[in-house]
Amino acid sequence: MKLKQTKVMFFLLVLISALILQQSKAQKNYCSRTNIDYIPGCFHALQLAYNKDYSRLTRNCCRAVFSLPTTCALLVYPGKTYPITTFRLICIYSDPPPAMSPLSL
Repeated sequence: MKLKQTKVMFFLLVLISALILQQSKAQKNYCSRTNIDYIPGCFHALQLAYNKDYSRLTRNCCRAVFSLPTTCALLVYPGKTYPITTFRLICIYSDPPPAMSPLSL
């Protein structure tokens, strides 16, 4: 009987641990990428900017970043989220060039 109780206790421990892990994943507040995806190349520019390459970052992309709430996190790479305030600071201190107009080409 003792072995059966041990197995039941182990099963309950695993079940409770799995539920706690699922709950912690569900509490992350991800940013909606709708505004960022609306600007062509903006998401890729943010990925590069996080790695200190600001060459593709535009003002329109930064405007999209500033349109998001300050409490959300942006999923940049699978499994890697960064607070949107990180990208706001990148936009402030990198001074991106103005967006290219299709008429100026």
